[in-house]
Amino acid sequence: MPQRLRETMSFLPSCNRRVFLQSLSATALLATVRPVWGKTIPPIGAQLYTLRKEVVKDLPGTLAAVRKIGITQVEAFPTVYNHPAPELKRIIEDAGLTCPSAHFDYDKLEESVDYAKALGLSYMVCPMLPKAMWSADGFVQAAARYNMIGAKAKSLGMKFAFHNHNYEFLPIKRSGLPDTTGLQLLLEHTDPKLVFWEEDCYWVAQSGNDPLALLKQNERRVRLLHLKDRRANVPTNFAMSKESAFYTEVGTGTIAWPPILKIARETGALLFIEQDETAGPPLESLAISYQNLRKYLA
Repeated sequence: MPQRLRETMSFLPSCNRRVFLQSLSATALLATVRPVWGKTIPPIGAQLYTLRKEVVKDLPGTLAAVRKIGITQVEAFPTVYNHPAPELKRIIEDAGLTCPSAHFDYDKLEESVDYAKALGLSYMVCPMLPKAMWSADGFVQAAARYNMIGAKAKSLGMKFAFHNHNYEFLPIKRSGLPDTTGLQLLLEHTDPKLVFWEEDCYWVAQSGNDPLALLKQNERRVRLLHLKDRRANVPTNFAMSKESAFYTEVGTGTIAWPPILKIARETGALLFIEQDETAGPPLESLAISYQNLRKYLA
């Protein structure tokens, strides 16, 4: 026990010493727990890829419309990086929004770290791997690179994460070894202290897997969630094409959101609505998902 603490306790009656020590133990335990939202509704964000056509035409106006919906955070993507980081940060903040996370292409990760830092990010995320790397060797190679980027991001006060689609769940056969998947290889070959996971719940479900089960298994790795729903009575697959996608707004499909959001609330995972394609105007789609999420989180 440190000398200063012993001196403090010497002035306390024995009964108060026990209370004091119990209080210290509780404080130490709380210090190990990640931030949680408690009973408050956590911030709901939007990945700007959903509005990729709109931001090209009018970025400030689109951001203002996003804020008007009630959304408070955005996740940026490469199309808006034609702005210098300080300027983009100002444009986002002028709309009353924050930008805790952003996507950066795999082949530009190293050169993007400084931009991410200047943008004030908490997380820089790689959205997907080039198709040529969708193999056992490719995923292991990507994991090694992710570890390096994760270490660099950590040195600058940020965290690094990868985002999934459905191709990471395609079974991979290996000679003399058990079958595996890209996701399993990424998780096994990355340092959990350096590389985190942005779980896209739709793409997990589209691959035939359970987003809730995977979230439970990887609570410590999943620090961000992408939220869009999946239509009923449609087939699962590992394809990446508009014809094989079955998107719909959060709360209008088949994914059971309450237990997923319960864990997100407990772990402090960031929430981003992201819908690649929408049947109607993207801003209207965003508003539907936002309102349904508010109901689930209330």
